[in-house]
Amino acid sequence: MSTQNEENKQTEEGLIDIVGLLTDYFRTLRRMWIWVLILAVAGGAFSYIRSYMTWSPRYTASATFTITASQDGSDSTTGSYAFYDNSTAEQMANTFPYILTSGVLSRRAAETMGREAVSGQITASSEANTNLFTMSVTDSDAGLAYETLQAVIQCYPEVSEVIIGRTNMQLLDETGIPAYPDNPRDGKGALVKGAGAGALLGLLWAGAVTISRMTVKKKEDFQTRAHMKCIGEVPQVAMKKRSRESRNVLNILNEKTDPAFEEAMQLVRGKVEYSAWRHHSKTILVTSALAGEGKSTLAVNLALAFSKSGKRAALIDCDLRHPSDRKILGLEEGSGLYEVLTREARLGDVLLTGKDMEMDEEFKFCFLPGGKAAEDGSRLLGSERMQKVIEAVQEKVDYVILDSAPAGLLTDAGVLAQYADSAIFVIKRDFASTTHIMEGLEELSESRVHLIGGILNGV
Repeated sequence: MSTQNEENKQTEEGLIDIVGLLTDYFRTLRRMWIWVLILAVAGGAFSYIRSYMTWSPRYTASATFTITASQDGSDSTTGSYAFYDNSTAEQMANTFPYILTSGVLSRRAAETMGREAVSGQITASSEANTNLFTMSVTDSDAGLAYETLQAVIQCYPEVSEVIIGRTNMQLLDETGIPAYPDNPRDGKGALVKGAGAGALLGLLWAGAVTISRMTVKKKEDFQTRAHMKCIGEVPQVAMKKRSRESRNVLNILNEKTDPAFEEAMQLVRGKVEYSAWRHHSKTILVTSALAGEGKSTLAVNLALAFSKSGKRAALIDCDLRHPSDRKILGLEEGSGLYEVLTREARLGDVLLTGKDMEMDEEFKFCFLPGGKAAEDGSRLLGSERMQKVIEAVQEKVDYVILDSAPAGLLTDAGVLAQYADSAIFVIKRDFASTTHIMEGLEELSESRVHLIGGILNGV
């Protein structure tokens, strides 16, 4: 029974994923409809012009005959004559391809017309069980098609005589010089087909974009697309506007921040704290797949949420290439981790406490800024001095939050993972493709750090 339930659950998840994929496709199509329209118009115009430029008329001149055998009637009944005539007509049609292939008929007809070669296409057919024989000539010139037909009619009995014997051909009907081509110019049809092909190309393009840009848009996508659990969802919030105030930073200490944001961060903090308790984690790495997903904002606010709940928390800005935690906390530029790692400053001189940042005295929080931006972040983060810095900070607090560079772009996160007990992966809603997300997760998996889960960021 449990096995059947699991199979039903997997089937249901597969159907949900298909529905989600179709939803993504139509969402992409709404954004790209103008391109589908452009391709349809371009395809229609191209097809119409191409049909106009490449169209060549084809005229067919035909003649229908009855076939009778040139044989003395005294030895056969009327029925046997009819059978012989029918058979002869069929034989003439069957041997016609051979005669054409041999080139004898074409040469004879060309000589009759005074030409070097026959330009048209010559065909012949017979009606089953009758002595009716039809011959046709198709050419781009109506007059030439009819002229060729007359030459073939004149030469054919002579050529076929050596194969099936002497026959009499009685003309019943002929088309004369064709007045209209067999293939009238169909500009409208070409326009419709070209527009359809262009529209189809646009639809396929939208499908390719959907697949290549498959992103995480809701909590349910974490399992199907990112293959990890979602530990929280941060909603999109708007800062409360205050007149002529410059400090408009998004952190839970700022009174202008939407309460929904703080509530979401406290829920995330609760799940992270529970996971840390279960896995004996003290140092937690926060990263993302790409830049611009809001991982620094969430790392700062996670550390603040720990402190606000009564825990001693430390935040280290380890994104040496683009340190931004100072700005999120509303602090001025200054020295930090880079200067400590390059021995330009001492840890005690740049490690900021809650008191230094004018926070409440009971707010147990400390912060090590990133300092000067550096291009060789991985080398500095992988040094022995970095390990000593983290160990020194760990002695002062209950939890250490490491804000890392994006794991999907740089190796910094993988280097920092060796110092962390657990990791959190931030995913911005409908931003990074699943390919980039999986690349970032692969970078973390190589260090075997415990992955607590992901946060869906709508900020």
